[in-house]
Amino acid sequence: MKTKIIVVNRRGGVGKSSVAFHLAQAGVLRSKKARTLCLDLDSQGTLSQFLTGDLDIINDTTGGVGLFLDDKPFTPTKTSHPKIDLLHGHKELDRYDNDPVVETHGYGPEIQSQLRNLGYDYVIIDTPPAVGFRHLVPLCWADIAIIPMEPVTSGISAFQNVVSVIDGLIQPLNPSIKWFCVMNRANMRAKSHREKDEWMRNTYGSRVLATLAARSAVSDAMEEEPARPVWMRRGAPKALREEWLNFCNSVISK
Repeated sequence: MKTKIIVVNRRGGVGKSSVAFHLAQAGVLRSKKARTLCLDLDSQGTLSQFLTGDLDIINDTTGGVGLFLDDKPFTPTKTSHPKIDLLHGHKELDRYDNDPVVETHGYGPEIQSQLRNLGYDYVIIDTPPAVGFRHLVPLCWADIAIIPMEPVTSGISAFQNVVSVIDGLIQPLNPSIKWFCVMNRANMRAKSHREKDEWMRNTYGSRVLATLAARSAVSDAMEEEPARPVWMRRGAPKALREEWLNFCNSVISK
């Protein structure tokens, strides 16, 4: 396996599932044989719904990513893309945040070995917008952490909280993890967004991988049946398509 990528932020509504979806799609473009596995750790299961078109998948509480967390045999779900598989999220995942047995397993070396031996080129991990097991422990599994954020004061604060957790708690356990951020849903016509974007770039430099515009074409592409990345959306502005594809490729190629 090449790369394990976690998409993480304590703050909701920043586009974590959209970013995870696009990273999964970009991964399978890298070569004819490339395959991606998505782990949806969010009890809302938004990424799972995008990848399968099945709104009821969150009600399937006996399978999916829960089996992986419980260290039980599992079979990944096929998605609308033949080279992307899924361990789906469901509405009862919150219980894992208070399960000491699962937490001990999550921090152990066995789960890392299991991830390496799954046979995928990329594993994309989507996380819930809250602090807990499903937010913290997967950071110990990942090679790269992507932190989506909006260019607003509260967005910067939430981003800095995640960075402090990675630098202070996670790196001693996972020294090789690298973190980056992406400015998402930016309106560069707004002076405040431009100022926050400039501040982030001056402060964090190359850690800021991209600034993605707030455009309806992204959500429109994902609402199609089947959902698709914005670079495959007919009528989406060329600059927007290139913006998203270049960002995803910059992550996948690290």
